[in-house]
Amino acid sequence: MPVSMVWLVIAALALGAAAPPAAQQALGRLRVELTLNKSTYLVGEPVEARLVVRVEGDGAARLQFRSGQRFDLIIRRQGILVWRWSHDKAFTQTVEEVTLRPGETLTFRAAWDQLDLQGRRIDPGEYEAQAIFLGRTPEVPASGIETPPIAFRIRG
Repeated sequence: MPVSMVWLVIAALALGAAAPPAAQQALGRLRVELTLNKSTYLVGEPVEARLVVRVEGDGAARLQFRSGQRFDLIIRRQGILVWRWSHDKAFTQTVEEVTLRPGETLTFRAAWDQLDLQGRRIDPGEYEAQAIFLGRTPEVPASGIETPPIAFRIRG
């Protein structure tokens, strides 16, 4: 194999080995994990987020939701709110329960189009993403479980 081909393979393996940025939080028997698809985006490129919820330990967990909203995704820059997934959405006003058994997961996805709450294109720079899971159990407060923020960059 030519030397240049070897370097291409090594470079591809090195780039593929980097795990996407993620943050976890556990409360009671619930563990939530927020993952972004990458750590650097070009201006205008969607920032894709995935929130996975799982039960740890034995036995099922009964999750209660106070509306049709199950989660939220928040984007901040220097601590200031830039965008919130739920900002322009309406949710049913009904209490629902979901049973999650050990090994089962709930997965939620959201994409931010790099527009702020007023619909304006944002500037390149450093940002943070944070998710909130809104399912309640006796151990989880009404405000839900917040993941730690994940830092990411938008470059022009």
